[in-house]
Amino acid sequence: MEQPTLEKLICDESFINYCLQAGLEDMEYWKQWVEANPQHRQLIEDAKGLVELMQAGPSPVEIAEERARLQAFIHKNNTPVHRLRNYRWIGYAAVSLLFVSMGLLFLKRQLPLAENASQIELVSQLVPTGKYMNVLLSDSTKVKLGPTSTLRYPKHFTGDKRIVSLNGEGYFEVTHNSHKPFIIQTGELEIKVLGTSFNVHAFEDDELSKIALFTGKVEVLKGAQRLQLNPGQAIVYNKNKATFAVESFDPAKEKENMAGVLHFERATFSEIARQLNRKYGIIVQDRPDIKLMYSGTIGHEPLEMVLEKLSMTTDYRFNIESNTLIVRKK
Repeated sequence: MEQPTLEKLICDESFINYCLQAGLEDMEYWKQWVEANPQHRQLIEDAKGLVELMQAGPSPVEIAEERARLQAFIHKNNTPVHRLRNYRWIGYAAVSLLFVSMGLLFLKRQLPLAENASQIELVSQLVPTGKYMNVLLSDSTKVKLGPTSTLRYPKHFTGDKRIVSLNGEGYFEVTHNSHKPFIIQTGELEIKVLGTSFNVHAFEDDELSKIALFTGKVEVLKGAQRLQLNPGQAIVYNKNKATFAVESFDPAKEKENMAGVLHFERATFSEIARQLNRKYGIIVQDRPDIKLMYSGTIGHEPLEMVLEKLSMTTDYRFNIESNTLIVRKK
């Protein structure tokens, strides 16, 4: 890919699909691209936040029309840029142009978008491996984020909706406001609440997403589908099958998960590996040849004790070499 800029990214259909988890091929391409180009990680995060924010406003047709106008402007004024220090300025100028042109569309829907992009200050919180983070939003909503989770939100909520986006796991205590519903965007799903407490588990690379409700009521939306949860209920969404399941859950265990205690019930190696990566920061290679089902609890033990426990209860030996998990058949 040529030198990326903010305005090119938010106009790129493949990148938009990646942001919205709308195409497996695009998602895999951009995931690999980001890993291969870590110097552009912040630019990707900025562009992704803008794409997600734009999707909350005008219809896809209107957005497409505005993108076309922006692309025409870029093409018309496509002067080569030789100095790297100019590229970010030009990118943000073009994005400002996009928001100015889309301003009326957002205002018609009374969405929380300022008249120009300079008034929108987005905050992105990325939690390091093995860490947890407490976030207090401007409306006094409290969020506890799990390891490797990312939360994006406006520094100040405006308009008639409070919109944030989450990739990962977060426990929310939402401040009640009947006039401003709180909306969490998690890829394919949207969670709408007025004031309640619940846990969300929705990592981009996980097959299953889960919303567990402790108090109040929430509404989960996917396209035209709408499902309501009552306290003590959880919705599990399977991305690969595009199916929902409503089930009960153990509130104590769910809260323990957000405190770093992992509960497994007939978990596959892939599930265990992802959790160990997030909790301990180890490198785990995909091993579809490993067939195991593990049920048990992993608390705050050192990694060596966890691996010993896994080795004792399965047909495999687990070791760490150069921060990489090595698995061998017994």
